[in-house]
Amino acid sequence: MKKTIAVLLTILMLLGLTTGIAEEANQEPECEWNVLFYLCGTDLESNLGAATLNLAGIAEATANESVNMLIQTGGTKEWHTQDNIGVEVANDRLQRWAYGKDGFTLVEEAEDACMSHADTLSDFIKWAGENYPAKKNMLLLWDHGGGSLDGMIVDENYDRTIMPVYALERALRDGGVHFDLILTDMCLMASLEVCQAMAPYADYLAASEEVMAGDGTCYGKWVSYLYERPECSAVQLAKRVCDLTQQSYAEKDDKDTMGMFTMSVIDLSKTDALAAAFNAFILEVAGLTQNPEALYKYARATYYTENYMAREMYDLFDLAQRAIKGGISPKAAHAVQDAVEDAVVYNLRSSSHMYSHGLSVFNALNMDALTLDHFARTSKNAEHLAYLDCINPKWDAPDWVYEKTERLPELDRVNYLIKPTVSYSEDGSTAWLTMETGDAASVFLAYELMQKDAKSGVLYSLGTSGELEVEMDEETGAVKYAAGFDGTWPTLGGMPQYMEIADDTEEYVLYNIPVIYSDQVMQMRVKKDYPFMDEQGEVMQTQYEIQGIWNELDSHTGLPGRDVYPMSEIEGEKVSLCRVLYSSKLNKIADHLPTKEITLAKSMRIAPEKLPVGDYLMRFVVKDVFGNVHYTKDMFPVKWDGKRVTYPEAMKPQ
Repeated sequence: MKKTIAVLLTILMLLGLTTGIAEEANQEPECEWNVLFYLCGTDLESNLGAATLNLAGIAEATANESVNMLIQTGGTKEWHTQDNIGVEVANDRLQRWAYGKDGFTLVEEAEDACMSHADTLSDFIKWAGENYPAKKNMLLLWDHGGGSLDGMIVDENYDRTIMPVYALERALRDGGVHFDLILTDMCLMASLEVCQAMAPYADYLAASEEVMAGDGTCYGKWVSYLYERPECSAVQLAKRVCDLTQQSYAEKDDKDTMGMFTMSVIDLSKTDALAAAFNAFILEVAGLTQNPEALYKYARATYYTENYMAREMYDLFDLAQRAIKGGISPKAAHAVQDAVEDAVVYNLRSSSHMYSHGLSVFNALNMDALTLDHFARTSKNAEHLAYLDCINPKWDAPDWVYEKTERLPELDRVNYLIKPTVSYSEDGSTAWLTMETGDAASVFLAYELMQKDAKSGVLYSLGTSGELEVEMDEETGAVKYAAGFDGTWPTLGGMPQYMEIADDTEEYVLYNIPVIYSDQVMQMRVKKDYPFMDEQGEVMQTQYEIQGIWNELDSHTGLPGRDVYPMSEIEGEKVSLCRVLYSSKLNKIADHLPTKEITLAKSMRIAPEKLPVGDYLMRFVVKDVFGNVHYTKDMFPVKWDGKRVTYPEAMKPQ
């Protein structure tokens, strides 16, 4: 009997073992990598075909079973894939694709849903995690990006809805997959606040502090690398994406993109230490607010910090470095720098961003209450929000902030009031900017020039110039700033150009010149280095360098534009130069009027030339320590007779 039972048990054990082996044999083998490509096409695809370009890059790679390339498409009114890669992508529903040996295969479809909603992204992540087992996982987010404040991913089928950073965090939480790497093929995503949202759900982030060009990362090469080297780590893959992307723009002779290029790889496990160092640093900055002279010093020391897109995002390492001269303790500043160096495992920078270190932080100080409410839903840094509360009298930080840190005394704005005025030389040859109050609170000075049409009286803006000469009033000892206008202005194609200062640094000024290209107003980006001395001590004047054309702000989304056209790519094409119509009633630019059509060429030069004889208007521009812009009260007349500049107001009886 015992022998019979033993035999039966042995048979049952063998059957169980065999069944287990059979079940194991029937399971899908775990591949090395899942790549989840969340492709929200938006106007980048409908207008530019940029998503199709990147899919075509993937199609260059020879697929194998080591990688599951999974793609979700949606968010655009028109796809260009049929004509370019032979794949028909629907614009009225969500679709999920797999790229393999047979190319792109449609796996499943669903009713249309907003790609910028957290649930749409989390559903895609869940689906991939449940159906495609892999040893390592990568999430690729593709679309517009707007940094810590504005978020990312815009669905043009749903009123251009944008996904805030806090919604991305919820999508990652609900998706239930931990990612070895997240790659953001979007603008301005390498920030502290984005890292804090991602850190619990991913190991590494590959992103750019700056605008990411429309061509994006170099898909053809890095996807091929992944198929060929599936055993690679997340860091190896991320570094390869960065290197190959930079190389691809260099090969295209894309000076515009190469000049502004940044990309970094960030270890998200270091995020908490980084945030702690930043918050300790910002508390020291907040301690300066009750001493105007101290805050002036800090603001001036940090004004030229490496920054991105309208000075909203500052490079964190460079901010800390410059803050030491602004009165912040070396201990606090070095702690931030050490934390950045520990977190950023790889960093690529460019000629126009030599002080980029791979990680930025939101630093705008002049936002309205609604905007700060929005940012407070993203930021996890109580000390930073308390500082913003302190310097913004019309905004109150949420209650949770003061459960974690102390409330700071409110800033006394009286000490920071700026009142710029105008004075003239007795002979009327010079106009000076003087300050009734707030000279010490100013960080940037310029003058704006308007051209007045003699017949119609219409005003055309010629933009701004930072060429002011500092003088000392002999009688009062006060500092005054003389407008450096000499009757000349930067000219292209025989026509004076509207010169908008897009960025001013210690080494160069970056201008935007509006042109009409592809039936829309875009910006010709022009760089001018500051004069320097040669080895013999001679001052060398530098030229204006045309770098390319781009859409600074996407007209559909308000986020940074990604349609960048280097001169090497568009040479020989036509653009229309514009006159910029200024509305004195609205006190802003009213329209861009196309005038002269020119053919683009690398040999084109912008150079100062004499303006037409006639009447002009001028006003001074002052930016304060908080980024607020102030103008002299009224525009004052300027007369140019072809030889001499005079200011008629100086001749009026006082």
